[in-house]
Amino acid sequence: MCGIIADYTSLKIGGRAEIFILDSEDKISSAFAEKCVVLGKGTNVLVSDKGIAERVVINRLRGIFFDKNFVTVASGESLPNLCRECAKRSLSGLEWACGIPGSVGGAVIMNAGAFGGQTADAIEEVKVLTPDGDEVILRQSECGFSYRSSQINGFVISAKLKLTFSDEQCVLEKMRETAKARSRTQPTGKSAGCTFKNQGLGAGYYIERAGLKGARCGGARISEKHANFIINDSGASASDVLALIEKTERDVYARFGIKLQREIKLLGEF
Repeated sequence: MCGIIADYTSLKIGGRAEIFILDSEDKISSAFAEKCVVLGKGTNVLVSDKGIAERVVINRLRGIFFDKNFVTVASGESLPNLCRECAKRSLSGLEWACGIPGSVGGAVIMNAGAFGGQTADAIEEVKVLTPDGDEVILRQSECGFSYRSSQINGFVISAKLKLTFSDEQCVLEKMRETAKARSRTQPTGKSAGCTFKNQGLGAGYYIERAGLKGARCGGARISEKHANFIINDSGASASDVLALIEKTERDVYARFGIKLQREIKLLGEF
């Protein structure tokens, strides 16, 4: 079907594309029968106003399966839902992820992290559909995890995690503390998450001290609460957001000589 990609991204930005809803594993071969782009919860991406020429596969694979302290989870599951289910079973290790609005698949590919934790720390193995159409199992050491990235080449079908047993109330308390810290330090509203990877003293530090908090291009604005977030608060276009990203890169480099590295991914023609 043809649809508006803005409906599937956290920034609520993006033009038209052919949309394929992947909601069961038996549809995988059909979904990837042609060149495509995969979106989970649509975080950490900026989609062109012109849309995407390739098919866009919306990952809605679901399923969480527990075996003692091991958890096998489908890549379309949301991180908050996974964290809640683990807490019910007194499993610790993902408390840092309870407020991240992304999907498991995206978290694996990007090695998502927050508050000192990262996805790679819990990974036992990852089930991947390769570009050749083969399903393979990658051990943690074969995924090439590094800061906010991995070397996984293909579509993540599911991940097997190894967690530790704890007390349910302790896990819930850690999740509450994480939620409070996120509320104190990170803005609400339509954003793609952190715009740049942290380096040195942190991307937000350099952006703020370059005088860019509250800076605006069209409907896009750098958050006054956390300078590493760009907010769509007035019907921003992808061009608005990209212009603000590029201005931030120029100003930070001019002030500090630091080249910011983008965490946000650009999809489509710009």
